[in-house]
Amino acid sequence: MTGRTAVVTGAARGIGRSVARRLVREGWRVLLSDVDPRVEAVARELDTSPVGGSGDGGGEPRAAGVVADVSRACDAARLAETAAELFGGVDALVANAAVGGPDTPLLDTPETEIRRVFEVNFFGVLHCVQAVRPLLGREGSVGRIVVVGSLFAQRPTPGAGAYSASKAAVQSLMRTLAVELAPSCTVNAVAPGYVMTGMHREELAARARRSGRSVEEERERVVAEVPLARHGVGADVADAVHYLLSGAGYVTGQTLNVNGGVLTS
Repeated sequence: MTGRTAVVTGAARGIGRSVARRLVREGWRVLLSDVDPRVEAVARELDTSPVGGSGDGGGEPRAAGVVADVSRACDAARLAETAAELFGGVDALVANAAVGGPDTPLLDTPETEIRRVFEVNFFGVLHCVQAVRPLLGREGSVGRIVVVGSLFAQRPTPGAGAYSASKAAVQSLMRTLAVELAPSCTVNAVAPGYVMTGMHREELAARARRSGRSVEEERERVVAEVPLARHGVGADVADAVHYLLSGAGYVTGQTLNVNGGVLTS
C-alpha cells in the first residue's frame, strides 16, 4: 500500500486521528480533515514523526491537514481537489466525521438539532463519496471506501436517538454504494462499540446525569457489558479500517463490528 493516498475525515482526534496515524505508519499518504483547526497540527505531527516516513519535512508530504465541514458539499469537493493537487489523486476514503447530538429523548429533540446530526453524520459521508468518486480506481486499481458506523445503529441508546438513526442510515448507505460502485470500488463499514473517545466520555457523563451514579461507576457498568472486559481504543478501530483498505479485496457491503463482543453476528 506504500504510496497510496487516503482521505480521512474527522481526523483531529479520536478514531479519525488513530486511523490517520496507522495509515501513515503503513506508508500511505493521508489528507486529514476536520472542522477543528487542530487537524493541521495533527497532520504536521504525523508528517514529521518517525512513523511518517518524511522526517526531514522536505519533498512530498506524507500527511496534510485541511479544515473542512463535510456537511457542506463545497468543503467535501475542496478535500478531493486538495488531495489531487498534493498527492495526484485518491485511492481510499475513510468517512469518519460525526457529531453526537443532544442528550435528549428523540421526540423531545428540536428538529433543527436532529437535522444537524444528519447533515454531518449522513450527508457528510454522501458528500465525501460524491467528491472523491471520480478520483478513485485510477490506473485500473480498485478504490476503497470505509464509513464509520456505530454499535448504536444496532443497539439504540436512550438520549442518543438522532445519533443512532443517523448511523443506521450510514450503514444502509454503505450497502447501497457497495452495489452501485462495484466492481471499481469496495465499500464497507466499521461499527465501533464502546471506544474511549471524547464523544464516549460525553456519553458516560450523560449516563451519569440520568442515573445519579458517578462517571466512574458508569464506566465500570459499560465494561461489565463487554465480553473482552475493556473499553476499545482508537487503535482497535484503526486495525479494522487498515484491513478493509489494504486487504479484503473480496469484501464489500459488509459491516465489521469492533465492539469487544457486545454484539455478535
